[in-house]
Amino acid sequence: MLSRQPIALVLVSWFVAGAASARELWFNNPAWDWASQSLPIGNGKHAASFFGGIENDTWTLNVDSLWTGGPFQLDGYRGGNPTESRVPALREIQDFIFKNGTGNISGILGSDASYGSYSVLGNLTVDLGLEASSAKNYKLSLDIDRGVGGSEFTTEKYGKITREYFCSFPAQACIYHLTASKSLPSVDIAISVMGRKPAPDVTAKSNTITFRGLAEAPNGMLYDARVALVFPGTSQKNKDYITKAGGLSVPESAGVKELWLVLSSDTNYDEKNGNSKAGFTFKGPDPGPKVASTVAAAAKKSYNALLEEHIKDHQALYRAFSLNLPDPLMSSSKPTDEIMSSYDISKGDPYLESLLFDFGRYLLIGSSRPNSLPPNLQGKWAKDFGNPWSGDYHTNINLQMNVWGSEATGLGSTLDGLWRYMTETWVPRGSETAKLLYGADAGWVLHNEINTFGHTGLKGNGDQNTALWFAYSASNAWMMQHVWDHYDFTNDKNWYKDVGYPLIKGVAQFHLSTLLEDKYFKDGTLVVNPCNSPEQPPSTFGCAINQQQISEVFMNVLKGWDASGDQDLVFKKKIQNALDRIYSGIRVGRYGQIQEWKLDIDNPDDEHRHLSHLYGWYPGYSISSVHSGNATIRSAVETTLIHRGPGRSTDANAGWEKVWRGACWAGLNNSTMAHYELRFAIEQNFANNLYSVYSKDPSTVGTWVFQIDANFGIVGQVLHMFVHDLDVGYQNQGKIKTITLAPAVPGAWWGSKVAGYKLRGGGEVSFSVSKQGKVEDVVLKGRNSGSPKLKFVDINGKELSVKS
Repeated sequence: MLSRQPIALVLVSWFVAGAASARELWFNNPAWDWASQSLPIGNGKHAASFFGGIENDTWTLNVDSLWTGGPFQLDGYRGGNPTESRVPALREIQDFIFKNGTGNISGILGSDASYGSYSVLGNLTVDLGLEASSAKNYKLSLDIDRGVGGSEFTTEKYGKITREYFCSFPAQACIYHLTASKSLPSVDIAISVMGRKPAPDVTAKSNTITFRGLAEAPNGMLYDARVALVFPGTSQKNKDYITKAGGLSVPESAGVKELWLVLSSDTNYDEKNGNSKAGFTFKGPDPGPKVASTVAAAAKKSYNALLEEHIKDHQALYRAFSLNLPDPLMSSSKPTDEIMSSYDISKGDPYLESLLFDFGRYLLIGSSRPNSLPPNLQGKWAKDFGNPWSGDYHTNINLQMNVWGSEATGLGSTLDGLWRYMTETWVPRGSETAKLLYGADAGWVLHNEINTFGHTGLKGNGDQNTALWFAYSASNAWMMQHVWDHYDFTNDKNWYKDVGYPLIKGVAQFHLSTLLEDKYFKDGTLVVNPCNSPEQPPSTFGCAINQQQISEVFMNVLKGWDASGDQDLVFKKKIQNALDRIYSGIRVGRYGQIQEWKLDIDNPDDEHRHLSHLYGWYPGYSISSVHSGNATIRSAVETTLIHRGPGRSTDANAGWEKVWRGACWAGLNNSTMAHYELRFAIEQNFANNLYSVYSKDPSTVGTWVFQIDANFGIVGQVLHMFVHDLDVGYQNQGKIKTITLAPAVPGAWWGSKVAGYKLRGGGEVSFSVSKQGKVEDVVLKGRNSGSPKLKFVDINGKELSVKS
């Protein structure tokens, strides 16, 4: 085990008898492959992947805003928007589609010029000059309850060497702590990056390494990183370290037993300057002075003080919720790679499944904080200058899945950066896109792939084949689900009035002004034209996902009207009228499926990774809640899931598609299929470090692609197996609400406990599932007397006794 510094914290034991606490990943060997073995730490803004090498210990470093491309690289960068209106071309496309059912939308596709990519910062290396063979009793670990990683081993000469790693939100810095029970060998410290052009400027002065440069030549974003070397007490002077080219060295002769490093970084990216007034430059001041000040402030504190404030901050979030499952295989006593290698898909392992659930919450805490950008496709952990899919924000499932379960587990406070990002980055450019591409007289829009520079326009450079990837104009509506959820869970009317509702209203205004009366079926309904169901051809009208999501936006406007403070009754009336006329996106097709398009053109053999037409079933509510009592609709959802397959087909083998399917099966109270999809995802898509990856072919280790959404998606899926606390249509507000507990909990999980599940409308519920599968010990706390009344039932509809 890692040595524990004395800290003034009470470690609460919240696991039930016979159940293991899923708190630690650990291994008996150092990591060598980034995607499948390295372990993550982060504080939202900063992130590091650690390897725990014996001779040379390495961190791969990231800072949330470091991107290539954008206005830093391209003068006149337009975020993918055209220079002139494309509305005439759009009208021709719409007419063609209404006449023929499908069409070609290349006339409005745009540009991805200087789109750029999320980029690695560099590598921190701490070289001890040891031979690997000299180390015994090695352990690499990540304690997700404390938010602290580390590595340790013993040597005959230096005794036990222990390294603790964490990224502190209070200190806005990452800390590397090194100790030896006897004394440390020589320690060489460097920060570098190979292959970046222009090469960074690395200097060492006094006790600090400074690492500065541009993300790319010739005009890239400026980054600045500092690493300060600190010794305990005041007795150690400059003689104990030596500055050298690009680094610091502590000689063995100094007789040092303990030291630590304080690292912080930033860029000159400023999202407040991503608007027309600022010329969409996104450029801020030189980050150097701020970084230097941050490092100096943290370096003045003792290591114990830094550790204590970090753990207190981390556990305030992490311990707000707990889920504990049985450990029949005694997996808690085994290294994580051993648990993974012995995982049997036919049976599963409740301990590993709960560990993955907790790891997902840990990753959100580490990659999403109030002062940071939201978590991207890799959270904040990336290793290359240009990362898979640019390490950007995909808004047709991926960014949304990143925050599944955040509100219910008490992590809604980590999403302030997401609301700010949408307000500062999406809305200004998205308002231009709305006018130039769609002729919208109000509101804003964006599409499926977005960088940090407000790329709200369509990508594709006019190639029709790219429409299926990028032409998704309801991504703004999907994101409003999470804006509404934040208010629905918190009842924070000030936040809703100032932040949430302006976002929702802008999206509602856009769709109000662009919906068209259906001229194909001529049924008087309002539809989106053109649309692509995410990543599926054809370009058509009335795509189910667009219609379902826009319907929910309109319903949420009405549900939150009183809290919004909006006095525009004309706008409210328009919303009511549009909601009465809009095509719901819910239609049962020729083989009993929920149709993906208004046209009944679904292929029963299509096992595409997306479940776009089931958005309203999960994670939305326009099917699951509004039509909850409709047996025909429920049967159509099941038929759709059966035909769509388990989530491994020719188009992809991603983890996120499986956990989405699992959540949908949970909505049908089908614990067998929900649990299978989770087990299938673990077998196919999770590496030994519990990262969600593509293609777990053992022969290709080293080339596996990490994509974080399934890590987060597991949180949402598992919660839906334990609790159905569905949102409701605006017509059902104020009525007694029924919440189902343990609707899809498999027998392997009986003997589990949920504590601190946050509810819509406020309050939280805790309960246990007995070893016989019965829901027991239901406790409701913190429910406001003014909130809608609740009724808790089990899977059979039997009302449960509730204590408060």
